[in-house]
Amino acid sequence: MRTRKREFEVFSLSAIDLFASAMGAFIIISIILMPDYQKEVRSQEDLKYLEELEGKTAAELDQTEEGKADILRKLLAAQARQRELQSLEDIISSELETVKAKQQARHEEPPAAPPKPEEIEEEVDEAKVVSFRFLGLRTRKTRVLFMVDMNKYLADHEVLVRNTVLRALDSLQPGYSFAILGFQQLDSGPKYYQWPADNTLATVSKSSRKQAIRFLRELGKEFRGSSSLLGAFERASSIPADALILFSDGLPNPEYNSDLYGERLVRSITLGNTKNREIHTVTVGDYFKYQGTVEFMEDLAKANSGSFLALAK
Repeated sequence: MRTRKREFEVFSLSAIDLFASAMGAFIIISIILMPDYQKEVRSQEDLKYLEELEGKTAAELDQTEEGKADILRKLLAAQARQRELQSLEDIISSELETVKAKQQARHEEPPAAPPKPEEIEEEVDEAKVVSFRFLGLRTRKTRVLFMVDMNKYLADHEVLVRNTVLRALDSLQPGYSFAILGFQQLDSGPKYYQWPADNTLATVSKSSRKQAIRFLRELGKEFRGSSSLLGAFERASSIPADALILFSDGLPNPEYNSDLYGERLVRSITLGNTKNREIHTVTVGDYFKYQGTVEFMEDLAKANSGSFLALAK
């Protein structure tokens, strides 16, 4: 008897139909979702591009800020140099005017007779006194008070401060009277160094000059603390001077000036100047490193009928 051959089918027709339907459904879904996938890919590329663009923009912005800061530094340095050149021009002009005035005085007046041995000081007619000229500063007032700021930031420029005051002192002519007021603010309170010590003025003479020079040299060891301009000008009000010359770096501490600085401090000092005395200002030290110092000193002089000068070295 012949054996019947059996055939085994792995998949039935119904299974094949099921797989085909599933594949067709997958293809249809893929086709439907393809645009969304492409959008997502494009969005990721756009996001990456935007991030790169942001990085480049931030880098260019940093370079721009550095460039602006460098330009500002160069501008401040150029302005400081311009003021120094202007000061030098004022110095030369002042010295030329002084020489001309002395020559004119010699031509107009007969030669003075030699002083008698017993005469120590010669009385001077104030009407014939040559106006005070110092590095571009000028005043016709004959009673002068030198106000010296002695805060710690000027300690490195003590020699410049002393020599500047000495040069101003040398510019005083016979017939003038003067005094010196050093000031500073310590933790214990304000401190003042005054010559003469009795709120008076000393007449210009060889003797008074020597005493003033010794006093200024002693001040060189005392630079410390902060600066209180309000207290200094209040103290100066008791000294009978008609012109005040302030030597400072222009950095008064608002904490010791009723929390005032800049224009408000200038206004307060000007209102306190009830005697309408001239206030001349000389800025010394690294004034070009700090914004507003030059403007403060210049505005203070301008508001009180004075002159302004800046010296860096």
